[in-house]
Amino acid sequence: MAASIHTTTADPKASVGNTPPAAGRQRLESLDVFRGLTIAGMILVNDPGSDSFYWPLGHADELMTAHPSGWYPGKAWIDANGWTPTDLIFPFFLFIVGASMVLSFAARQARGDSRRILMQHVARRSLLILLIGFAIRILPYFNFAHMRYPGVLQRIAVVYLFASVITLWTSTRGRILWIAGLLAGYYALTRFVPVPGCDHAAWMTQHCSLAGWLDRKLMLGHLYRHDFDPEGLLSTLPAIATALLGTLAGEFLRGAASLRHKLRGLALAGVAGVVAGYAWHPWFPISKPLWTSSYVLFTAGAACLLLALCWWLIEMRGWHAWSRPFLWLGSNAILAYALSTFVAKLGSIIKVPDGNNTTEVQTWIYTHWFAPLAQPKNASLAFALCYVALWTLVAWGLYRKKIFVKV
Repeated sequence: MAASIHTTTADPKASVGNTPPAAGRQRLESLDVFRGLTIAGMILVNDPGSDSFYWPLGHADELMTAHPSGWYPGKAWIDANGWTPTDLIFPFFLFIVGASMVLSFAARQARGDSRRILMQHVARRSLLILLIGFAIRILPYFNFAHMRYPGVLQRIAVVYLFASVITLWTSTRGRILWIAGLLAGYYALTRFVPVPGCDHAAWMTQHCSLAGWLDRKLMLGHLYRHDFDPEGLLSTLPAIATALLGTLAGEFLRGAASLRHKLRGLALAGVAGVVAGYAWHPWFPISKPLWTSSYVLFTAGAACLLLALCWWLIEMRGWHAWSRPFLWLGSNAILAYALSTFVAKLGSIIKVPDGNNTTEVQTWIYTHWFAPLAQPKNASLAFALCYVALWTLVAWGLYRKKIFVKV
């Protein structure tokens, strides 16, 4: 199935307000803006100009790995909490996948689509997202010998597929049971199943985790690092729970309750999720690489709080001007992420003349256009912000022409 390019004169930001679920397709501008915020965040943290960056723009585990002993930026915060703002971005996106899924399924079922038709659509879409993820990894050299199998788009595809099956064939209560089972089961597997060659006291380390061991057994040589992958197989189970928690939020928002009631519900759910995540933290620490069960609850709570803020600003107060760039990105989210990732990869491969030598395009641009302007961290941040602005302009052009690429 190829990506379809959908042009329409309908307003893609039309808010559901208090419209009953059967009234047709519901499009929540606040949800689209939230999606766009996550895409902007992904591009920002993935594409710094150099290795210099402010610690909130790095993953907690990478900061700790780079400084195995002694002080490092953000140490006090990371040691106490186990996360940085960067670690919130990917689970936010999966949460949004779940919320959007409920709205889409409800609209299509209202038009008469059966579960079988919806599953055919889900299967095709999951396969396409998976293939796009593989294409980004393999192009332009087609080096299958060292290709990384897991990845962000690959996880999105798998999570979307399984969360869709569960959502279509279970009730709300059934999904809650699935969430509880996935989180409790993942904790039991990680905590109590011994890993060969490892002291069981090291069960939370990446190398000695069951998730890391399983990935090495099945995909050695095709991981993010030689012994571990943050988007590996076993940790996909709690990631499915992240999307299922998003379906509960989407189901709540598509109801006929008042805007104020929905805001209150999102805020309460957000606080409950954050508290539950931190309550579990002493026994199963918050960790993005392992996608721990406490991390799932905490990030889902944080997602509800940020969505509540977007809901209050956009759906209730009617303040839209600030959110326009994020609405553009959110309306073509997968396209913006995939193209920005692939272009950045090309920028780190293609070389251009630089004096008597050659250097990568990205390095040349950073060295000649950004490095002279500021100290390294600020120059690197300026590069990343400009890259986000570039893809925001691309998204604006597509939005202006009402072109929405449905992957």
